[in-house]
Amino acid sequence: MVNETESLTERELEVLQLVATGASNRQVAQELFISVNTVKVHLRNIFAKLEVQSRTEATLHAIKEGWIEGVQLPEEEVETQQPRPRLTWQLGIAIVAVALLVIAVISQVVIRSSRDSALLTPESVAATVSASVQRWKARAPLPTPRQGLATIAYEGHVYAIGGESADGASGAVERYAPEADGWTPLADKPTAVADVAAALIGGEIYVPGGRTLSGSPTAVVEAYNPETDTWEARASLPVALSAYALAALEGKLYLFGGWDGSAYVDTVYEYDPAQDVWTAKTPMPTARGFAGAAVADGKIYVIGGYDGQEDLAANEEYVPSQDDGQGNPWTAKSPLPAGRAGCGVAVAANIIHVIGGGWEREAADGVKYNVRSDEWETFEVPVSGQWRSLGLAMVDTEIYAVGGWNGDYMDVNREYTAIFTVILPMLESR
Repeated sequence: MVNETESLTERELEVLQLVATGASNRQVAQELFISVNTVKVHLRNIFAKLEVQSRTEATLHAIKEGWIEGVQLPEEEVETQQPRPRLTWQLGIAIVAVALLVIAVISQVVIRSSRDSALLTPESVAATVSASVQRWKARAPLPTPRQGLATIAYEGHVYAIGGESADGASGAVERYAPEADGWTPLADKPTAVADVAAALIGGEIYVPGGRTLSGSPTAVVEAYNPETDTWEARASLPVALSAYALAALEGKLYLFGGWDGSAYVDTVYEYDPAQDVWTAKTPMPTARGFAGAAVADGKIYVIGGYDGQEDLAANEEYVPSQDDGQGNPWTAKSPLPAGRAGCGVAVAANIIHVIGGGWEREAADGVKYNVRSDEWETFEVPVSGQWRSLGLAMVDTEIYAVGGWNGDYMDVNREYTAIFTVILPMLESR
Protein backbone atom coordinates (compact mmCIF):
# COMPACT_ATOMS: atom_id res chain seq x y z
CA MET A 1 0.00 0.00 0.00
CA VAL A 2 1.32 3.40 -0.94
CA ASN A 3 1.49 6.38 1.43
CA GLU A 4 -0.76 4.78 4.06
CA THR A 5 0.17 7.34 6.69
CA GLU A 6 -1.04 10.07 4.35
CA SER A 7 -4.46 8.38 4.15
CA LEU A 8 -4.84 8.31 7.94
CA THR A 9 -5.86 11.55 9.58
CA GLU A 10 -3.92 12.91 12.55
CA ARG A 11 -6.72 11.85 14.91
CA GLU A 12 -6.84 8.35 13.39
CA LEU A 13 -3.10 7.98 14.04
CA GLU A 14 -3.64 9.10 17.64
CA VAL A 15 -6.41 6.51 18.05
CA LEU A 16 -4.21 3.79 16.54
CA GLN A 17 -1.30 4.66 18.84
CA LEU A 18 -3.53 4.40 21.91
CA VAL A 19 -5.10 1.16 20.69
CA ALA A 20 -1.59 -0.26 20.32
CA THR A 21 -1.05 0.24 24.06
CA GLY A 22 -4.07 -1.96 24.79
CA ALA A 23 -6.41 0.92 25.64
CA SER A 24 -10.15 0.18 25.43
CA ASN A 25 -12.52 2.31 23.36
CA ARG A 26 -13.65 4.11 26.51
CA GLN A 27 -10.05 4.79 27.58
CA VAL A 28 -9.22 6.14 24.12
CA ALA A 29 -12.33 8.36 24.25
CA GLN A 30 -11.35 9.77 27.65
CA GLU A 31 -7.77 10.40 26.58
CA LEU A 32 -8.74 12.24 23.38
CA PHE A 33 -11.84 13.96 24.78
CA ILE A 34 -14.16 12.36 22.24
CA SER A 35 -17.08 9.94 22.52
CA VAL A 36 -16.86 6.15 22.45
CA ASN A 37 -19.00 6.20 19.32
CA THR A 38 -16.47 8.52 17.63
CA VAL A 39 -13.68 6.09 18.56
CA LYS A 40 -15.63 3.29 16.88
CA VAL A 41 -16.04 5.40 13.74
CA HIS A 42 -12.29 6.13 13.68
CA LEU A 43 -11.52 2.41 14.09
CA ARG A 44 -13.85 1.49 11.22
CA ASN A 45 -12.07 4.05 9.02
CA ILE A 46 -8.64 2.79 10.12
CA PHE A 47 -9.55 -0.84 9.38
CA ALA A 48 -10.89 0.13 5.95
CA LYS A 49 -7.83 2.20 5.02
CA LEU A 50 -5.32 -0.42 6.21
CA GLU A 51 -7.41 -3.31 4.86
CA VAL A 52 -7.38 -5.15 8.18
CA GLN A 53 -10.14 -6.74 10.25
CA SER A 54 -9.08 -6.32 13.89
CA ARG A 55 -7.30 -4.12 16.43
CA THR A 56 -4.45 -6.62 16.61
CA GLU A 57 -3.96 -6.64 12.85
CA ALA A 58 -4.00 -2.83 12.77
CA THR A 59 -1.47 -2.66 15.61
CA LEU A 60 0.84 -5.21 13.98
CA HIS A 61 0.65 -3.32 10.71
CA ALA A 62 1.48 -0.03 12.41
CA ILE A 63 4.45 -1.54 14.27
CA LYS A 64 5.74 -3.19 11.10
CA GLU A 65 5.59 0.13 9.23
CA GLY A 66 7.41 1.94 12.04
CA TRP A 67 4.50 4.21 12.99
CA ILE A 68 4.62 3.09 16.63
CA GLU A 69 7.81 2.67 18.61
CA GLY A 70 8.40 0.74 21.80
CA VAL A 71 5.21 -1.32 21.56
CA GLN A 72 5.24 -5.12 21.41
CA LEU A 73 2.31 -7.49 21.54
CA PRO A 74 2.28 -10.60 23.73
CA GLU A 75 3.81 -13.56 21.93
CA GLU A 76 0.58 -15.52 21.86
CA GLU A 77 -1.19 -12.65 20.08
CA VAL A 78 1.54 -12.38 17.47
CA GLU A 79 1.34 -16.09 16.82
CA THR A 80 -2.32 -15.84 15.95
CA GLN A 81 -1.35 -13.61 13.05
CA GLN A 82 1.02 -16.16 11.44
CA PRO A 83 -0.18 -17.66 8.13
CA ARG A 84 -2.35 -20.74 8.59
CA PRO A 85 -0.95 -23.97 7.10
CA ARG A 86 -2.39 -25.11 3.79
CA LEU A 87 -5.42 -27.29 4.32
CA THR A 88 -5.48 -30.79 2.90
CA TRP A 89 -8.25 -33.33 2.57
CA GLN A 90 -6.31 -35.52 5.08
CA LEU A 91 -6.61 -32.71 7.64
CA GLY A 92 -10.27 -32.20 6.78
CA ILE A 93 -12.21 -29.36 5.20
CA ALA A 94 -11.91 -25.99 6.96
CA ILE A 95 -14.34 -23.12 6.50
CA VAL A 96 -12.92 -19.67 6.80
CA ALA A 97 -15.31 -16.88 7.70
CA VAL A 98 -14.70 -13.88 5.50
CA ALA A 99 -16.45 -10.72 6.63
CA LEU A 100 -17.28 -8.45 3.71
CA LEU A 101 -18.72 -4.96 3.97
CA VAL A 102 -21.21 -4.96 1.14
CA ILE A 103 -22.44 -1.48 0.25
CA ALA A 104 -23.30 -0.19 -3.19
CA VAL A 105 -20.20 1.24 -4.87
CA ILE A 106 -17.74 -0.53 -2.56
CA SER A 107 -14.64 -1.25 -4.63
CA GLN A 108 -11.39 -3.13 -4.49
CA VAL A 109 -12.86 -6.24 -2.83
CA VAL A 110 -12.00 -9.62 -4.30
CA ILE A 111 -13.06 -12.99 -2.93
CA ARG A 112 -10.86 -15.90 -3.86
CA SER A 113 -12.20 -19.38 -4.35
CA SER A 114 -9.38 -21.92 -4.70
CA ARG A 115 -11.67 -24.45 -6.35
CA ASP A 116 -11.73 -22.69 -9.69
CA SER A 117 -9.74 -19.48 -9.04
CA ALA A 118 -12.81 -17.51 -10.11
CA LEU A 119 -13.01 -13.86 -9.13
CA LEU A 120 -16.28 -12.57 -7.73
CA THR A 121 -16.83 -8.85 -8.02
CA PRO A 122 -18.28 -6.74 -5.18
CA GLU A 123 -21.20 -5.92 -7.44
CA SER A 124 -22.13 -9.58 -7.91
CA VAL A 125 -21.96 -10.27 -4.17
CA ALA A 126 -23.97 -7.12 -3.40
CA ALA A 127 -26.62 -8.11 -5.94
CA THR A 128 -26.93 -11.59 -4.40
CA VAL A 129 -27.25 -10.20 -0.89
CA SER A 130 -29.70 -7.44 -1.86
CA ALA A 131 -31.89 -9.99 -3.60
CA SER A 132 -32.07 -12.27 -0.55
CA VAL A 133 -32.10 -9.79 2.35
CA GLN A 134 -34.68 -7.12 3.05
CA ARG A 135 -32.75 -3.92 3.78
CA TRP A 136 -35.65 -1.94 5.30
CA LYS A 137 -37.60 -3.03 8.37
CA ALA A 138 -40.41 -1.33 10.29
CA ARG A 139 -39.63 -0.77 13.98
CA ALA A 140 -41.55 0.51 17.00
CA PRO A 141 -43.02 3.92 16.08
CA LEU A 142 -41.82 7.17 17.62
CA PRO A 143 -44.04 7.84 20.70
CA THR A 144 -44.32 11.57 19.93
CA PRO A 145 -44.88 12.14 16.17
CA ARG A 146 -42.80 15.13 15.07
CA GLN A 147 -40.64 16.71 12.41
CA GLY A 148 -37.55 18.89 12.55
CA LEU A 149 -36.15 16.79 15.40
CA ALA A 150 -32.54 15.97 16.29
CA THR A 151 -31.52 12.32 16.27
CA ILE A 152 -28.21 10.82 17.35
CA ALA A 153 -26.78 7.44 18.35
CA TYR A 154 -25.02 6.83 21.65
CA GLU A 155 -23.93 3.50 23.16
CA GLY A 156 -26.15 1.47 20.83
CA HIS A 157 -29.29 3.58 21.35
CA VAL A 158 -31.05 6.24 19.26
CA TYR A 159 -31.99 9.52 20.92
CA ALA A 160 -34.82 11.61 19.44
CA ILE A 161 -34.72 15.19 20.75
CA GLY A 162 -37.06 18.12 20.30
CA GLY A 163 -38.76 18.85 17.01
CA GLU A 164 -42.19 20.15 16.13
CA SER A 165 -45.29 18.19 17.13
CA ALA A 166 -48.98 19.04 16.84
CA ASP A 167 -48.51 21.22 19.93
CA GLY A 168 -45.64 23.23 18.42
CA ALA A 169 -41.95 23.16 19.28
CA SER A 170 -41.22 20.26 21.62
CA GLY A 171 -38.70 19.48 24.35
CA ALA A 172 -39.45 15.74 24.27
CA VAL A 173 -36.50 13.36 24.55
CA GLU A 174 -37.07 9.68 23.78
CA ARG A 175 -34.54 6.86 23.56
CA TYR A 176 -34.90 3.85 21.28
CA ALA A 177 -33.30 0.49 22.12
CA PRO A 178 -32.91 -1.59 18.93
CA GLU A 179 -32.53 -4.92 20.77
CA ALA A 180 -35.76 -4.45 22.72
CA ASP A 181 -37.45 -2.53 19.88
CA GLY A 182 -38.84 -0.07 22.40
CA TRP A 183 -38.79 3.61 23.38
CA THR A 184 -38.13 5.17 26.79
CA PRO A 185 -39.07 8.77 27.72
CA LEU A 186 -36.24 10.81 29.26
CA ALA A 187 -35.78 14.26 30.80
CA ASP A 188 -37.24 16.97 28.55
CA LYS A 189 -34.90 19.47 26.97
CA PRO A 190 -35.29 22.72 29.00
CA THR A 191 -35.80 24.82 25.86
CA ALA A 192 -38.40 23.41 23.46
CA VAL A 193 -37.09 23.76 19.89
CA ALA A 194 -37.60 22.50 16.34
CA ASP A 195 -35.45 22.53 13.20
CA VAL A 196 -32.41 21.39 15.18
CA ALA A 197 -29.58 18.87 14.99
CA ALA A 198 -27.47 17.11 17.60
CA ALA A 199 -23.80 16.13 17.85
CA LEU A 200 -21.87 14.04 20.34
CA ILE A 201 -18.64 15.16 22.02
CA GLY A 202 -17.03 13.71 25.13
CA GLY A 203 -20.08 11.68 26.10
CA GLU A 204 -22.46 14.68 25.90
CA ILE A 205 -25.10 15.43 23.27
CA TYR A 206 -25.11 19.08 22.15
CA VAL A 207 -28.21 20.72 20.68
CA PRO A 208 -27.62 24.35 19.58
CA GLY A 209 -30.26 26.95 18.74
CA GLY A 210 -33.49 26.00 17.04
CA ARG A 211 -36.95 27.44 16.39
CA THR A 212 -38.87 28.11 19.59
CA LEU A 213 -42.59 28.07 20.41
CA SER A 214 -42.79 31.71 19.30
CA GLY A 215 -41.51 30.75 15.85
CA SER A 216 -38.28 32.72 16.25
CA PRO A 217 -34.78 31.19 16.30
CA THR A 218 -32.85 31.06 19.57
CA ALA A 219 -29.14 31.22 20.44
CA VAL A 220 -29.52 28.90 23.44
CA VAL A 221 -27.19 25.88 23.49
CA GLU A 222 -27.94 22.94 25.79
CA ALA A 223 -25.99 19.72 26.38
CA TYR A 224 -27.48 16.40 27.52
CA ASN A 225 -25.64 13.80 29.59
CA PRO A 226 -27.05 10.34 28.73
CA GLU A 227 -25.46 8.78 31.81
CA THR A 228 -27.24 11.09 34.27
CA ASP A 229 -30.29 12.04 32.15
CA THR A 230 -29.63 15.74 32.80
CA TRP A 231 -29.31 18.93 30.75
CA GLU A 232 -26.90 21.83 31.19
CA ALA A 233 -26.59 25.19 29.43
CA ARG A 234 -23.49 25.94 27.38
CA ALA A 235 -22.16 29.12 25.75
CA SER A 236 -24.83 30.61 23.48
CA LEU A 237 -24.44 30.84 19.72
CA PRO A 238 -23.04 34.16 18.43
CA VAL A 239 -26.43 34.68 16.75
CA ALA A 240 -29.82 33.00 16.99
CA LEU A 241 -30.14 30.24 14.38
CA SER A 242 -32.39 27.36 13.39
CA ALA A 243 -32.44 24.97 10.41
CA TYR A 244 -28.62 24.72 10.43
CA ALA A 245 -26.42 21.71 9.62
CA LEU A 246 -24.22 20.30 12.39
CA ALA A 247 -21.24 17.95 12.62
CA ALA A 248 -18.63 16.92 15.20
CA LEU A 249 -15.01 16.33 14.18
CA GLU A 250 -11.82 15.98 16.21
CA GLY A 251 -13.55 16.94 19.45
CA LYS A 252 -15.19 20.13 18.15
CA LEU A 253 -18.61 21.13 16.80
CA TYR A 254 -19.13 22.78 13.41
CA LEU A 255 -22.40 24.58 12.67
CA PHE A 256 -23.21 25.52 9.07
CA GLY A 257 -25.70 28.07 7.75
CA GLY A 258 -29.32 28.10 8.88
CA TRP A 259 -32.11 30.64 9.32
CA ASP A 260 -31.45 33.75 11.43
CA GLY A 261 -35.06 34.96 11.50
CA SER A 262 -34.86 37.01 8.34
CA ALA A 263 -32.64 35.15 5.85
CA TYR A 264 -30.75 31.96 5.13
CA VAL A 265 -27.08 32.49 5.96
CA ASP A 266 -23.66 31.17 4.92
CA THR A 267 -21.99 31.45 8.34
CA VAL A 268 -19.83 28.75 9.90
CA TYR A 269 -19.15 28.50 13.63
CA GLU A 270 -16.73 26.22 15.48
CA TYR A 271 -17.35 25.27 19.11
CA ASP A 272 -14.56 24.21 21.48
CA PRO A 273 -16.09 22.35 24.47
CA ALA A 274 -12.88 22.65 26.50
CA GLN A 275 -13.09 26.46 26.33
CA ASP A 276 -16.90 26.64 25.94
CA VAL A 277 -16.36 29.15 23.13
CA TRP A 278 -17.85 29.64 19.64
CA THR A 279 -15.59 31.03 16.89
CA ALA A 280 -16.58 32.29 13.42
CA LYS A 281 -14.87 30.43 10.57
CA THR A 282 -14.74 30.77 6.77
CA PRO A 283 -18.31 31.06 5.42
CA MET A 284 -19.85 28.46 3.13
CA PRO A 285 -19.78 29.13 -0.62
CA THR A 286 -23.58 28.68 -0.64
CA ALA A 287 -25.94 30.33 1.85
CA ARG A 288 -28.64 27.86 2.89
CA GLY A 289 -30.68 26.26 5.61
CA PHE A 290 -32.16 22.77 6.04
CA ALA A 291 -28.95 21.17 4.70
CA GLY A 292 -27.34 18.00 6.03
CA ALA A 293 -23.79 17.64 7.34
CA ALA A 294 -21.78 14.42 7.53
CA VAL A 295 -18.22 13.45 8.48
CA ALA A 296 -16.49 11.00 6.16
CA ASP A 297 -12.82 10.27 5.56
CA GLY A 298 -11.81 13.01 8.02
CA LYS A 299 -13.75 15.76 6.23
CA ILE A 300 -17.16 17.38 6.57
CA TYR A 301 -19.65 17.38 3.71
CA VAL A 302 -22.54 19.88 3.70
CA ILE A 303 -25.23 18.55 1.39
CA GLY A 304 -28.41 19.99 -0.11
CA GLY A 305 -30.48 22.70 1.57
CA TYR A 306 -32.87 25.53 0.80
CA ASP A 307 -32.05 29.17 -0.01
CA GLY A 308 -35.59 30.57 0.22
CA GLN A 309 -36.37 29.97 -3.45
CA GLU A 310 -35.39 26.43 -4.37
CA ASP A 311 -34.05 23.13 -3.15
CA LEU A 312 -30.28 23.01 -3.66
CA ALA A 313 -28.08 20.25 -5.05
CA ALA A 314 -24.91 21.73 -3.54
CA ASN A 315 -22.38 19.31 -2.07
CA GLU A 316 -19.45 21.17 -0.50
CA GLU A 317 -16.49 19.66 1.34
CA TYR A 318 -15.07 21.46 4.38
CA VAL A 319 -11.67 20.67 5.92
CA PRO A 320 -11.35 22.38 9.35
CA SER A 321 -7.57 21.93 9.47
CA GLN A 322 -7.28 24.10 6.35
CA ASP A 323 -9.42 26.88 7.82
CA ASP A 324 -6.42 28.87 9.09
CA GLY A 325 -7.20 32.20 7.46
CA GLN A 326 -4.74 31.58 4.63
CA GLY A 327 -6.10 28.77 2.46
CA ASN A 328 -9.60 27.93 1.26
CA PRO A 329 -11.11 25.10 3.33
CA TRP A 330 -14.05 24.64 0.93
CA THR A 331 -14.19 22.47 -2.20
CA ALA A 332 -17.21 21.96 -4.46
CA LYS A 333 -17.87 18.25 -5.00
CA SER A 334 -20.21 16.32 -7.26
CA PRO A 335 -23.70 17.77 -6.65
CA LEU A 336 -26.76 15.80 -5.65
CA PRO A 337 -28.62 14.28 -8.63
CA ALA A 338 -31.42 16.75 -7.75
CA GLY A 339 -31.95 19.41 -5.12
CA ARG A 340 -33.03 18.34 -1.61
CA ALA A 341 -33.87 20.27 1.54
CA GLY A 342 -34.77 18.88 4.95
CA CYS A 343 -33.11 15.55 4.20
CA GLY A 344 -31.52 13.21 6.72
CA VAL A 345 -27.87 12.17 6.35
CA ALA A 346 -25.88 9.30 7.87
CA VAL A 347 -22.48 7.73 7.13
CA ALA A 348 -21.60 4.05 6.81
CA ALA A 349 -18.03 3.14 5.84
CA ASN A 350 -17.37 6.48 4.12
CA ILE A 351 -20.60 6.24 2.15
CA ILE A 352 -22.97 9.15 2.90
CA HIS A 353 -26.63 8.12 2.81
CA VAL A 354 -29.15 10.88 2.08
CA ILE A 355 -32.82 10.09 2.73
CA GLY A 356 -35.96 12.17 2.26
CA GLY A 357 -36.12 15.93 1.88
CA GLY A 358 -37.63 18.28 -0.65
CA TRP A 359 -39.74 21.42 -0.59
CA GLU A 360 -40.11 22.04 -4.33
CA ARG A 361 -40.01 18.37 -5.35
CA GLU A 362 -40.55 15.16 -3.44
CA ALA A 363 -37.53 12.87 -3.16
CA ALA A 364 -38.78 9.52 -4.42
CA ASP A 365 -35.52 7.67 -3.68
CA GLY A 366 -32.58 7.85 -1.35
CA VAL A 367 -29.10 8.57 -2.68
CA LYS A 368 -25.63 7.44 -1.62
CA TYR A 369 -22.44 9.42 -2.05
CA ASN A 370 -19.04 7.74 -2.25
CA VAL A 371 -16.60 10.34 -0.95
CA ARG A 372 -13.59 8.65 -2.57
CA SER A 373 -15.03 8.26 -6.06
CA ASP A 374 -17.10 11.48 -5.82
CA GLU A 375 -20.11 9.64 -7.27
CA TRP A 376 -23.80 9.31 -6.41
CA GLU A 377 -26.26 6.44 -6.83
CA THR A 378 -29.89 5.94 -5.86
CA PHE A 379 -31.50 3.37 -3.57
CA GLU A 380 -35.07 2.62 -2.54
CA VAL A 381 -36.73 4.11 0.55
CA PRO A 382 -39.83 2.76 2.34
CA VAL A 383 -41.90 5.97 2.36
CA SER A 384 -43.55 6.93 -0.91
CA GLY A 385 -44.24 10.60 -1.51
CA GLN A 386 -43.14 13.43 0.75
CA TRP A 387 -40.77 12.64 3.63
CA ARG A 388 -38.82 15.61 4.93
CA SER A 389 -37.38 17.02 8.18
CA LEU A 390 -36.71 13.50 9.46
CA GLY A 391 -33.76 12.39 11.56
CA LEU A 392 -31.17 9.69 10.83
CA ALA A 393 -28.88 7.88 13.28
CA MET A 394 -26.32 5.13 12.63
CA VAL A 395 -26.09 2.25 15.13
CA ASP A 396 -23.50 -0.38 14.26
CA THR A 397 -24.49 -1.51 10.73
CA GLU A 398 -28.01 -0.05 10.69
CA ILE A 399 -29.36 3.41 9.91
CA TYR A 400 -32.53 4.45 11.74
CA ALA A 401 -34.84 6.92 9.97
CA VAL A 402 -37.14 8.58 12.49
CA GLY A 403 -40.07 11.00 12.30
CA GLY A 404 -40.54 13.65 9.65
CA TRP A 405 -43.34 15.35 7.74
CA ASN A 406 -45.54 14.10 4.89
CA GLY A 407 -48.46 16.47 5.24
CA ASP A 408 -48.72 15.54 8.90
CA TYR A 409 -46.35 14.79 11.76
CA MET A 410 -44.86 11.31 11.37
CA ASP A 411 -44.16 8.62 13.97
CA VAL A 412 -42.26 6.46 11.47
CA ASN A 413 -39.21 4.48 12.62
CA ARG A 414 -37.47 2.47 9.89
CA GLU A 415 -34.27 0.44 10.11
CA TYR A 416 -32.03 0.26 7.05
CA THR A 417 -29.21 -2.29 6.90
CA ALA A 418 -26.33 -0.31 5.41
CA ILE A 419 -23.59 -2.90 5.93
CA PHE A 420 -23.89 -6.64 5.39
CA THR A 421 -21.59 -9.35 6.75
CA VAL A 422 -21.43 -12.27 4.33
CA ILE A 423 -20.00 -15.65 5.37
CA LEU A 424 -18.52 -17.67 2.48
CA PRO A 425 -16.77 -21.05 2.64
CA MET A 426 -13.27 -21.37 1.18
CA LEU A 427 -12.04 -24.86 0.31
CA GLU A 428 -8.45 -25.68 -0.52
CA SER A 429 -7.12 -29.02 -1.77
CA ARG A 430 -3.67 -30.35 -2.44
